[in-house]
Amino acid sequence: MKPLDPRLIKHATAVRTFLTFAVVNGTVTAAAVIAQAVVLGDLLSGIFAGSKSSADITRALGLLLSIYAIRALTSWIGDWAAHKTSATAKRELRSSLARKIFDLGPMWVGQHRSSELVTTAMRGLDSLDVYFSKYLPQLVLAAIIPLAVGTTILTNDVLSAVIVALTIPLIPFFMALVGWFTQAQVDKQWQSLQRLAGHFLDLITGLPTLKAFNRSQSQEAGLRKVGDDYRTNTMSVLKISFLSSFVLELISTISVALVAVSIGLRLVNGDMNLRDGLIILILVPEAYLPLRALGTQFHAMTEGLEAADRVFTILETESVENQGHLELTTIGEINFANVSVTYPDSTEPALSQFNATFRQGELSVISGVSGSGKTTAIATLLKFATGYEGDITVSGISLRDISTQSLRQHIAYLPQQPWLPHGSLRQSLSLAGTFIDSELIAACQRVGLDIHDEAQFPSGLDTVLSSQSGLSSGQRRRVALARVLLQNRPVLILDEPTAAVDAQTEELITTIIQELVAAGSTVIAVAHRPSLIVLADSVTKIRQLEVTS
Repeated sequence: MKPLDPRLIKHATAVRTFLTFAVVNGTVTAAAVIAQAVVLGDLLSGIFAGSKSSADITRALGLLLSIYAIRALTSWIGDWAAHKTSATAKRELRSSLARKIFDLGPMWVGQHRSSELVTTAMRGLDSLDVYFSKYLPQLVLAAIIPLAVGTTILTNDVLSAVIVALTIPLIPFFMALVGWFTQAQVDKQWQSLQRLAGHFLDLITGLPTLKAFNRSQSQEAGLRKVGDDYRTNTMSVLKISFLSSFVLELISTISVALVAVSIGLRLVNGDMNLRDGLIILILVPEAYLPLRALGTQFHAMTEGLEAADRVFTILETESVENQGHLELTTIGEINFANVSVTYPDSTEPALSQFNATFRQGELSVISGVSGSGKTTAIATLLKFATGYEGDITVSGISLRDISTQSLRQHIAYLPQQPWLPHGSLRQSLSLAGTFIDSELIAACQRVGLDIHDEAQFPSGLDTVLSSQSGLSSGQRRRVALARVLLQNRPVLILDEPTAAVDAQTEELITTIIQELVAAGSTVIAVAHRPSLIVLADSVTKIRQLEVTS
């Protein structure tokens, strides 16, 4: 676990500005610390020696008040800048994470638990508040103040500077040891949090089924066990945090005591004047204070850095967005030649030796038993699945050479389980582009959705769609199909377009597909029902990873 991860600077541009500001702010703070010690040491030694007049004391006290005000102001400005940077950095990281997940596609998302991704993006990144507001400013101060204070001590007393130089590295040394020991505990804490989030999400998702079979109460023990694991791991991290703080406090206290004893003995023997001794005694604790505070904040920010590390791992995952450079102006024949796909976490191919040709103005159907690779073939064409063997050509150009963005601009895709955001019907349809209300209504009517039916759409296009909106799975599929039609793309890929719909709706959807084909569109459909298969111009049937056409 690095104190300052370079990837944080790379992916969160606000951090660069903040670090520059923190260095300036830390330099001012260090100057104020040294000035405070010099003024206070000079004032106290003058009072004991009787050489300070009332006017001198008044001026010195006024100067001290000004220095305290400067320190308070720099502290306030530093906190303000840290919180502002934290909010900006979290926003940048979340935006980058959302774009990256979108680029990686549904196949990648399907290999990861949604609870883990949500926990990382929300709770995990929120933990960065402590990192920005407390740890990172303290890290800068720990780099500037000990060096500045040590240099000042050296100009006044070499022996004290040597003692500080020998003892102060002990603090980062023990911090590193504690951090190394803590890493395993932090990993266990984060993993238990992910298990808790995943278990809770699964429980909430399956609660209606559990309730229907009277099994909801039996989940209490499992949820309590997962929660206790997280509590235990969290307390282990806190225990280490308290113990490490004690160790750092002990080291700094003993180090300051060594300097104090040395100065006291030399003051008694007359080998040091009181002014220099007081200045050094005031400065020495200030040299250790930033490092002690840094060690205290180290454990508070570990969860945030753990989540950030997970975010950076996702952001640095190879994306298909960077693959291919050729731009498609038109899209013609699509050809699969001996295409095989094996996912990274599997030894068996999900698709084996797949051959198919999809022509413009034709309905091409891919059929086969569940798990035979139909969806994988579509995902490979859309560049959701990468690392395939064989070759796929679009208009005679290898898919590997085509820009991902350019390819997807020509294709509209209806997945097997279409996603509708929580929002109004207008917002869901508008994901396809900017349209006026009459166009949205026409698209809904085309797929058999009656916007004027107050029972289903009480607010028309402003009706909120959610899991509790009352729409059936077939109606939700038709909303997604309307969104696909609005895109008006030359190639349409439909994964089970007639699943979970009644006979009347199925007839309507097949009629729409026929109209699209007649208009010259390339329609590729995954289908089991004979209503689409009998209309197909070509059928590619996959059986147990063996392809026949």
